[in-house]
Parts: sequence; C-alpha cells; structure tokens
Amino acid sequence: MRKIVVALTLGLALVLACASQALAWTWPADGNVVRVFAFGDDPYAAGQHRGVDIALPTGADVRAPTAGVVTFAGFVPSGGTTLSLATDAGLVVTLQRLGSLAVGKGATVSEGEIVGSSGSSSDATTVESHVHLGIRVASDRHGYIDP
Repeated sequence: MRKIVVALTLGLALVLACASQALAWTWPADGNVVRVFAFGDDPYAAGQHRGVDIALPTGADVRAPTAGVVTFAGFVPSGGTTLSLATDAGLVVTLQRLGSLAVGKGATVSEGEIVGSSGSSSDATTVESHVHLGIRVASDRHGYIDP
C-alpha cells in the first residue's frame, strides 16, 4: 500500500510540474486592457498599435510576463521608460510607459518578478496611467503578436 501511495504522489507531482509549463504567461499588471492590439498588413500604415495598454495607477508594480534576459532597459522617445526581455522561445517582450526600472540590461528575470513600476502616460491616445505590453518574434522586425 505504501508503494502505491508513493507512486501516486510522485505521479501527481510530475503531472503538476508538466501542467505548470503549459500555463499562459503572467499578466504584467493588475488592470484592464484600455487599448487593444491593432496591426494590419502594412506595418507602416497609420493606426497601428503593436501591443495592448493595461490601465493601472502610477507607481503600481509591473511584473515580467515571462522569464527572459533583459536586452534593453532605458528611455525610448515614443514609449518612455522601456524594458525589453528576450525569451528562450525567440520572442521579445517589451513593457513601456514605466515610471521606474527594478532591473537592468543583462539581468535574468523570472516570470512574475517585479521589473519596475508604472509611470504617467505621455501617450495622446491612452491618456490614463498604463503599461504597454508588446510581443514580437525576435527574428522578424514586423513579427508582432497580439498579447
């Protein structure tokens, strides 16, 4: 009987470990999407929005949606304070409109780790405080994916 219980316990642990690998990424902020992804056939056309905007109060924690290595941590004129992560799956995940950064370029971050805080918006379209989440296939400069 003891061997069966141990075997079932180990089996359950293996199933749970494998299941956790299949779960979706962590949402970077506790808020609602206030601007959706919009990316058409022409990457240079007006009205493109290569990610989603998630509303949250200024100064709120922003989490890494997935594990990765920070490839950029700094200021971008059109996006404010920005953090980009490269994933093992060949994606680049970008968080913009941050108020502060908690990690720097070259850091390895875990999924769900706090990587910064939200800042105020300088976006003419999404005027409330928000974080912008963008995802792109790293090998394709126009390979944007709807989060």
